[in-house]
Amino acid sequence: MIKRNEDKDKDKDKDKDKAIIRRMVSPDPIKKFGQSILRVRSCMGIVATGCCLFLGTACGISNADSVLPPPRVALITPAGTGELAEAIRLGAEAAAKENGAELLTVEAFPSEAAAYAPSNPDSTIHQARELQELSGQDISVYSQREQAQIRAVTLALEQGASALLVDPLSEKALSDIIQKAQTMNKSGMSVPVIVLNDEFPVEGITSVISMDNVEAGRQAGEAMAELLGGRGSVALLGPDPVNPGLIHREQGVMESLEQYPGIQVEPKSVCSTRDVCWQAAKQLLDQQQVDGFIALQEPASLGAADELHRRRLERQVNIVGFGSEQQQLEQLQEGVFQHLIVQNGFSAGYLGLNQAVARLSNQQVQARVTLETKLVSTDNMFWMDNQKLLFPFVQ
Repeated sequence: MIKRNEDKDKDKDKDKDKAIIRRMVSPDPIKKFGQSILRVRSCMGIVATGCCLFLGTACGISNADSVLPPPRVALITPAGTGELAEAIRLGAEAAAKENGAELLTVEAFPSEAAAYAPSNPDSTIHQARELQELSGQDISVYSQREQAQIRAVTLALEQGASALLVDPLSEKALSDIIQKAQTMNKSGMSVPVIVLNDEFPVEGITSVISMDNVEAGRQAGEAMAELLGGRGSVALLGPDPVNPGLIHREQGVMESLEQYPGIQVEPKSVCSTRDVCWQAAKQLLDQQQVDGFIALQEPASLGAADELHRRRLERQVNIVGFGSEQQQLEQLQEGVFQHLIVQNGFSAGYLGLNQAVARLSNQQVQARVTLETKLVSTDNMFWMDNQKLLFPFVQ
């Protein structure tokens, strides 16, 4: 009996163990409910993702239709302006890429056609128009180069330019350009005009990007005074100063040289081309002793260098000039020029385009941006900073 009772007790214990095991293995109803919720959430997430993708695609299609075209900015440069114009173009191209703008480079050839060179070569435009048709007025009072620049601006505006970067040839040409920019825009709004390298008293200019010509003139005068040791005869060569920039440049030269009683400044010889400046330098050297020339523009410096080379006086008479044309740099390296005052053309184009884009975006622009100038000599022309300034097109 005792044994049988023990067996019954053992069977009860086994049944309890099985119950415990079954209870442990059976799923927890709360956990089961939680798993169901997770599965529902997962399905809802997939559906939501699909909806977002669909809506995003639809929105993308809607936005694509409303995206505005990039601003078209035209760069108008006088024909044959060499390395400075190339540096300006490179600077404008760099800024156009950064701002997502389209750049139209228009070189104003004095002919019946103006050639467009957009930053996208596939959209190059070549058009020819009669001067009278383009201007809509009598422009016989302008020189051929001025006519070409006005024609180039007209064509740029007809092609939808929304802003202009202009290196103007004269005050009257700039006045006509601004008038066209205010009346020819297809949208009915005036086109911003950014002036590069010059300072003309014309109303309607959005911004001027130029060097401080008074300070640049002072740099030239100080450089010549140092070369002469404060004593000698100095002749100025350059065009008739109808351009305010050249007036300020000459003013800076005179202010500097007046500080040296031992330096005599000869009356300025007026010349605007290389050949005429060569003849002016020849006449001066025939009549009197000249210890140094200060040439206010590139043609004047090259003309003076031609005459010194003819007389074999390259290293006896000093030349301080303005500009950074290839031939000037070669003669600087050879010692024909002692100093060149160089402005940063790359910065002119870069800052000019940034100003145009800012104006088109209704942002505040600076009425004037002053460019840095440097006094470059044979000794420092190969310094890294000056290499970037003189040769911005070299990668």
